Formats: sequence, C-alpha cells, structure tokens
Amino acid sequence: MRASRIACAAIIAAAACTDSTSPDRFTSRTASVVAPVKATASTAPASLYSGYSPQSPHWAHIKTMMTDFYYGWTPTERAWAGTHYDYAMSGSGSAWRAVNPTVTHIRYVLLWTTIVVPSTPNISTGYYADMKSWFAAHPQYALEKAFLHQVGTARDSAHRAPVTIWGSKRWAINPQDAGAIAYSVDRLRRVASGESGVFLDETATASWANYVKATQEIANSTAYGSAFASLLTTVRSALGTKMIMLNTAEYQTAADRTDAIAAGAVHLELDNDFKFSGMTDRWRWIESLNANGVFVDFVTGHSTPDVTTMGSSYPRGNSATSAQRAKLWELASYYLAVSASPKLLALQLENSWSTPYSTRWIRAQEANVGHPRAARVQAKIGTDPLGNSYVLYTRDFDRALVVLRLQQGWNAQSYGDGTAITVPLPMGETWLPLNADGTVGAAVTSIRLRQSEAAILLKSSTM
Repeated sequence: MRASRIACAAIIAAAACTDSTSPDRFTSRTASVVAPVKATASTAPASLYSGYSPQSPHWAHIKTMMTDFYYGWTPTERAWAGTHYDYAMSGSGSAWRAVNPTVTHIRYVLLWTTIVVPSTPNISTGYYADMKSWFAAHPQYALEKAFLHQVGTARDSAHRAPVTIWGSKRWAINPQDAGAIAYSVDRLRRVASGESGVFLDETATASWANYVKATQEIANSTAYGSAFASLLTTVRSALGTKMIMLNTAEYQTAADRTDAIAAGAVHLELDNDFKFSGMTDRWRWIESLNANGVFVDFVTGHSTPDVTTMGSSYPRGNSATSAQRAKLWELASYYLAVSASPKLLALQLENSWSTPYSTRWIRAQEANVGHPRAARVQAKIGTDPLGNSYVLYTRDFDRALVVLRLQQGWNAQSYGDGTAITVPLPMGETWLPLNADGTVGAAVTSIRLRQSEAAILLKSSTM
C-alpha cells in the first residue's frame, strides 16, 4: 500500500536551477579519453573502507535504510542485514535487535483510515475491533464521532464516509474529534512499544486529499489536511523521542511540508529516479526538510528487478551490469543532496525484494568518500550526439569527486552508448573510478558518461 502509486503524475515540474553553477566547467582543458577499467578488490586503497562499525551507525559518511519486505529470512541473512543497515521499516523488531541492538526499527501502521473489509484484528492496519474495545473502555468519548460521515445522511455506522484503497474497504478517521485523537495516541503508543517508532503509510497529500472530500464533519480536503497535521503534532509529542516517519513519496506541496515537519521524518518513496528530469527539485526538497530537522529516507525509483526489465534500452555503460549503473547513479544522487552530516538523510537502494538483501547490496556505499567540501555545482548544460539534452552536476568531497549526468525534458529519452559524452577531469589529482561493487578502476583523466549515468572519482592523494 503505497501513496506514491495513487497519482504519480501529480508531481511538481522542474524549476529553474538555483544551485551553484558554472556554464561549462569542464571545457577549459583537454584530455585523452581513458575509459574506467574494472580492477580487482585488492587494488582498492587500504583506507577506502576504514571507519566501519558493526553497530549503527555503521559508517560516518552515509546512513542506510531498508524496507523489510523480504520473502523469507535465515539467521545468516538477518545477521548480515543487521551489520549493513542503520534503519529498518516493518518486519520483526525483536529479530533486528537480536543481531544489532542499535538498529532503528519502525513498525508499519495506517493512521487516517482503518481497514474493515476483509475484517482483520491487525492493530497496525485493520484496527477497528481494537478501536471499538477502546471506546467501550472510555465512555467519555463516542465511537461514532471518531469517523467521517457522508453529507446529508445520519451520523451512524451505515453512513460513514467510505474509502477504498488498493481494493481494501476503509473508513476515514475524523482527526479533529477528541476521542479519535486520544485513541490514535494510545494505539500508536502501543504499536511503538518496544520499537524505535512507527512508519505511517499513505500519508502524502495525494492520499488523503484524493479520498477525503466534503463530509458532515469537515468541509473539504484542505480543512482535513489542517486537522491531520494537528493530529501528527499531538502524536509526536505523545511518543516523545520515538520516530514518526510519514510516506510522503514524491509529493512536495505546502501540506506535505507541514506534515513532514510535524512528524519529524519522511519516506520519499520512488524519489531517487535516474529517469526523472526534475531531480534538482527533489534534492532541494531534501535539503529544505533536513534544514527543518526532518529525517529523510531517500528511496530508489527503480529497484533492481525494474532495471533488469529495461533490457538493452539501459545498457551497463561503465558498470558491470545495468543495475549497477543505476545504483551508482542513485548513490551519486544521494551525495549531491546530503548535507555536511548524513545524520538526517538515509539512502535506500532497493524497495522490492525477491532475493536475499546481500545479493543486491552495492558495496560502493561503504567507500569512505568523506563529507562534502562545497555545494553541488551545475557544471555543464549540453546536448549529446543523439540530441538528448542534459545537465552535468559535480560535487567535491573530502576524498572524491561526484559527477552525475541528469536528463532534461519530458520527451522520450535514449540511454545507450551513442549518448556518451566525454568529461575531462580536473588536473592536479590522480582519479580512480569507484565501481558499484566496491572495486576501484585504473586511473583516468576523463570519463565517458551516457544519459543518466554517474561516476564517483576517488582522490588517490587522500587514500
């Protein structure tokens, strides 16, 4: 159940770039083209993977998060995951803590709707039975007032405002009712008991705004949004230091910002997308949320199976596989958005699982690139040999230079070898390409980047 799949077209269009810019930063020198050459792991500088901790946070330069929708666990795989992820959503909190007592584990919950058909006793999603029991024990509140009702009808159970999401029948909660507020606080306290917090799915504006219109209790979706934000503020205060993470997905409205700040953490589902021209807006969105103290989970737009189905249209480029090319781009995208400290930004490179997590891990995440030395730079705007428009971004880190090619325009795009451009690298340093699997290539003086391809160039002098 994902809010981002409800109305993915309702995304803010890309705005004019306001990042630090240089019209053509890479045309001031010439260099021979030396393609990245894959090397064995033994060639990686010994210091590249220094600073690892077996308990969270695992690395000082990056935070990692995963969605626990794995098809099956083994003790070995659980132990592996515990040493690689700082944050986990859903799944078994006790199992996570058994292998990593410092992991931040949050439970999956629905807040503004309760699933009623099919009937389920699940207190996280189908909590209606629990709700009835709670109201019976708290007679100062009326159960029926905790729901929204259709305009012009009796305020009874037969006329509650219906909501159907992903084929499941729901009832919408009235977030301004004192009883609904008190019950929501109590339920979420119980759900979060023994855990680090809760993950509230379907909380983007595209969720409630698309389903909640005029009711007897609330005039319109705007009024509902205001009441919902107030409910989040109350719940956060009641849960104290526990994390409340909303799934706001790709949505960037004023209401989404208000909710994110009220909750304190967001899951940006499908947000890190190498095929999306408006990524600059999304990087700025992350920066704005982080500046307001909001923790952000930056989630892939294309899990490995998705990239695999793209076939020859998205070839492997400089990487060993197409999936590694995509994941290296997503890692570079994370580095373009991360602040001076990664404590408020987690990277999630997979969001769909059919194989063990360890088989999809991109070890380049572990490479200690240090921290950003400056803001990202719009280094070049151009058109490739096949007519694809692009923007080239760079960012300087303590131990690496991140170079990312972002597609432009909303027309059909090409990603093959024919789109490659030559990017000369700054002089005065020996540059070593970092591969997605964590190995390091031979030194280069320039790189070839296809549409929606990125590179992370290690500074040999800092290794």
